[in-house]
Amino acid sequence: MPTVTFHVPALPPGTPAGTLFLTGSFRGWADDPSGWTFRVRDGRITLSAFFPAGALLDVKVRVQRPDGRSVEEGDAWGGRAPAHKVVVGADDQVAALRLRGWQDGQGAGRPGRARPPREEWTLAAPWGEQPVRVWWPEGLSPAGLPRLILHDGQNVFDEGPSFAGASWQAADAAQALADAGRPSLLVGLSVDGARVRRYMPFPIPMNSFQPGADEYLDWLTGPLLAELERRYGPLPAERRAMLGSSFGGVVTLYGGLRHPGVFGTLGVMSPSVWPDDHALLRWLPGRTAPGMRVWVDQGDHEGASLEDSQRLVREVRALAEQLRPAVREVRFQVGEGHWHDEAAWAARLPEFLAWWLGGLPPGGQA
Repeated sequence: MPTVTFHVPALPPGTPAGTLFLTGSFRGWADDPSGWTFRVRDGRITLSAFFPAGALLDVKVRVQRPDGRSVEEGDAWGGRAPAHKVVVGADDQVAALRLRGWQDGQGAGRPGRARPPREEWTLAAPWGEQPVRVWWPEGLSPAGLPRLILHDGQNVFDEGPSFAGASWQAADAAQALADAGRPSLLVGLSVDGARVRRYMPFPIPMNSFQPGADEYLDWLTGPLLAELERRYGPLPAERRAMLGSSFGGVVTLYGGLRHPGVFGTLGVMSPSVWPDDHALLRWLPGRTAPGMRVWVDQGDHEGASLEDSQRLVREVRALAEQLRPAVREVRFQVGEGHWHDEAAWAARLPEFLAWWLGGLPPGGQA
């Protein structure tokens, strides 16, 4: 097997004292330094390990402090940082891990590069006050615009509140289409630590066998849609869409087919179809929405290896094929070189938006 040498070129200011070690997807993000400790020799900080060719690694550096607690690398503002990504080739290689800071649990002051929402408000929900983040194009009224609801709304606009300092840059993509004569209104629904419970409709260990997707979708199709119509005007179902990725892709597809007359278009990005032994695929037979258009996509670097990623692509392609007889239209895409992260979904979003808006009748008619 080839050797990967992980190299930390420099430690950022404020690096805590302790044991520097590597963790990542290949270790299940384990917090134990044993066997994965960096060593310092001749001023170089390195760690070498064998991996099979074709392995896809998400990795991060942590420090185990003398008190036994660990601190993970972060961004320059003390927030969470994206993982380093390594594709293991056939030959030995060096992977440089450039650290920008350490997490302090805050991330305060992280700037947003992309457009932020134009309005933010909350709406009562069974789980408490639900944040709602809304954007529409500059110079236009939001009334009557085609409406897209996005799950993981903390990640879709500006980077400031995002999970790891990366966003979908959704408003930037939508503004470009508005400038070309295809405006829309975007509604981002932020989510907290209850994400798996809210988005996964099946009982799995990650939601403590207490799925909350039905509760979430009842609120979304009831009080939320009513409030959106009160604020921004009524819309026919054909001009309403819903979009999500990963578990958000699951709740999008499940919700669209559970309420087949509510949305005209679904965006199902990188859906996690594996939970509960592919329960989503077993749930689908007999579910139809003859007027609905569905976008389904998957990156080709989303598994533990290139081979595993191709298996996932085949599974999601099969999902798309299973949907074809049940809906009006299915569009399936593979993101080349795309991992399971915000950068990949941001890259595919403009094409989804163009496909969605391009398929609507002109002149705002249903």
